[in-house]
Amino acid sequence: MCDFGIAGICRGGESDKNEAATLRYMTPEMIFYETSVANPAMDVWTIGILVYEMLFNKKPFDGKTRDEIKKNIRTSPFAWPRYTNCTPEVLDFLNQCLEKNPKYRMKTTEMVMHPWLLMSDD
Repeated sequence: MCDFGIAGICRGGESDKNEAATLRYMTPEMIFYETSVANPAMDVWTIGILVYEMLFNKKPFDGKTRDEIKKNIRTSPFAWPRYTNCTPEVLDFLNQCLEKNPKYRMKTTEMVMHPWLLMSDD
């Protein structure tokens, strides 16, 4: 379950300080830095987590303890389920959303133009 009750608004160079989060939706940068600032890259990560969960009915980064979950978010690549019947486009979408380094993570402007979201029956 994702909690959007702490959502904020980014305006230009301003953004809210990020002081709370649901563990399994935390970004690697939120775990690395005690004071992180809300930004669109965090939203892209969360959308990636949600899409992964909807497609595969499991979390991409999980563990038995809080520390194990944090370690997996920070350092472990997410695993594709053994038998996945997904298009290359959705796999690319998830790879770009769940990029550990926010500098290289897909931008929101790229997200809306991604081939997976633009697919049609035509």
